[in-house]
Amino acid sequence: MNANGKANPPRRPIEREYLATLNAAVPLETWQAICKRAADDALAGDGKAREWLAKWLLGLESRLLTALAAQETTIDAVAAANLEIDDRRQEVDDDREQLESDRKFRKMLRH
Repeated sequence: MNANGKANPPRRPIEREYLATLNAAVPLETWQAICKRAADDALAGDGKAREWLAKWLLGLESRLLTALAAQETTIDAVAAANLEIDDRRQEVDDDREQLESDRKFRKMLRH
């Protein structure tokens, strides 16, 4: 799955061969150690390590942190608005049920 939630297209044979060669050249344990070192260096203030990690974690196209923050804020705002709408709909439904119940009760008292 890619970042948009869509399935990635199947890899071409040449891509599969390249990745197999890369995986053989750099075993998973070595890659994990490289990533851990980069993370440690980034935390210690190394700008190159932060840049390298950002490229791997966020993708090769650079994205401004403000754009990421705006996207997260929009998602949170939309989710909050949807929750508020759902709550209001529930209140309206509850009010309707209460009015119907009151109407039936008054009708019963009259008879």
